[in-house]
Amino acid sequence: MRRNWFIAAIVIGALAIVIAAVVMRLTEDDPETTAEWADSVCTSLTDWRSSIASLADPGDEVLTAEAVRDRLDQADDATSDLVDELRDLGPPDLDAGDEVQQALDSAAAGVAASYADVQSAAEEAADADNATELLEGLADLADDFAALADQAGDIVATLQSASLFGDSSDELEQAFAASDSCQALRADS
Repeated sequence: MRRNWFIAAIVIGALAIVIAAVVMRLTEDDPETTAEWADSVCTSLTDWRSSIASLADPGDEVLTAEAVRDRLDQADDATSDLVDELRDLGPPDLDAGDEVQQALDSAAAGVAASYADVQSAAEEAADADNATELLEGLADLADDFAALADQAGDIVATLQSASLFGDSSDELEQAFAASDSCQALRADS
C-alpha cells in the first residue's frame, strides 16, 4: 500500500513539474502589447534611418569611391536587418493584426526596393573617373537619399492611419503616439 502512495506521489510531482514548465513557457511567449510592438517598429526604423543618414553625411571622412562603397555595404546590411526585424516582429495583438503586419511587410519591401535603386545610382557615382565626378554624382543623389530616409516616417504614418485597420485603428494610433521612439522618428522627419 505504501508503495502505491509513493508511486502516486512521484507521478503527481512529475506532473506538477511538467505543468509548471508549460505555464512558464506560455508566459514567456506572451505577445507584445500593441504599444511595445509599435515601439519596436519605430526603433528598427530609427536605427535604419540613422544608417541611411550616415551614408549621405561623410562627416570628417575623406569621401573616396572606396569609402562610398563601404558605406553602401553598411547601409545594405542595415536595410536587410530592417526588413528582417520588421518581418520577425509578427503581427500586433489586434483584431486586424495580420492586416497590419501585411502592410508593414509591404512597406519594408518598398524600402528595400527604394534602397536598391539609390544603391545602384550611388555605385555608379562611385565608379567615377575622378573625385569631382564622384562628388557631383553623389550630390545629384541628395534628394534621393532624403526621400529614402523619409520613408521611415511614412511607414509610421501609414500604420497610424485612422481608417486602414477598422476597429484596431484607434489602438494602433494610440500605441504609435505613446511611443518615445516613434515621437523621435516623427521629430526627425
